[in-house]
Amino acid sequence: MTVENITKIVQGILYHQGNCKEVFRATVYAEWVEEGDLCFVQSKEDVVKALNQESGVLVFSDERIVEHLHAITLIKVEDIKRAAFLLAGTVITDEDASFALLTLKEMSFFKMILQQKSNIAFLPNDWKKAFEMILETKKRLFVGCDADMLKAIRPKQSFFEKKASGHIVSADSLFRTTFKIHKYIYQYQKITPLHIDILRRAVALCDEYELPYSLDKMRYTKHFNPIFMEGEPSIQEVMKNDKVVILSDNLEDILEAKEYASDVGNWMAKTVIMVPPKTKVEGVKYPTYYRSDEEILELIGSLQFNYLFIYTQDPSLEYKIKR
Repeated sequence: MTVENITKIVQGILYHQGNCKEVFRATVYAEWVEEGDLCFVQSKEDVVKALNQESGVLVFSDERIVEHLHAITLIKVEDIKRAAFLLAGTVITDEDASFALLTLKEMSFFKMILQQKSNIAFLPNDWKKAFEMILETKKRLFVGCDADMLKAIRPKQSFFEKKASGHIVSADSLFRTTFKIHKYIYQYQKITPLHIDILRRAVALCDEYELPYSLDKMRYTKHFNPIFMEGEPSIQEVMKNDKVVILSDNLEDILEAKEYASDVGNWMAKTVIMVPPKTKVEGVKYPTYYRSDEEILELIGSLQFNYLFIYTQDPSLEYKIKR
């Protein structure tokens, strides 16, 4: 691909024309550069490494890192990450591979129900690793949650919106749901009714690409993970006053679950919401703030609650509470 074409693709400007006028390979890791390669650079260290490896073209956004360079082709862009994926999207055509943009919750359920993952590339959060994966792997379906990344690769890309046919049969509790998807009913599964529509989108994605899946062994996700302090409510006593700690990585689920617990039947559950300092919780004037895991554990022993919602990103907290 010519330098002129690359400059247009990455929406940059040809800052300096060196000896290299055509490129056959690109990388975001300066230490991986081979002679004549294009390299996306972000620091002076990257520049030095790329030049030592005989890079042919450097793509950059910060002019300070390429000062006094006159013998190499330079392309300046506004956003180095976006430029990298604009190029990747041109190199990998629609005939080569498909891309799907999911929310974090949809990704969790998609991974959970899939029975075979070998033909799917799950794009990591690290954009450099994602770039190399897209260019180097031969897989046909790439799935990711980074909207900026996927929309640079495919400008018309949007979040996956299809839903498999189905509905909630009965919300047996906030923690167990009986639901129907396609022709099958799944009884008393470990999933909050708040997540059924998200599950339906994960199933629809499997349907879209003819991927084998199974819903027989549903389990709670990191987005909504209950810890039953006095035993899980049974089908016959779904509203008895058990103490449940619910770990969640998002406030949306917490607020929806709090509303559910307040409105269902005639039973008013006492709910407590625990968040890090300075976290604003819509519609809740006085959440309980915590500064450390130790403070959480101490408060669990002293607070009176039926449902205690803890907003946290710490995956080790579940183990500490259970211990």
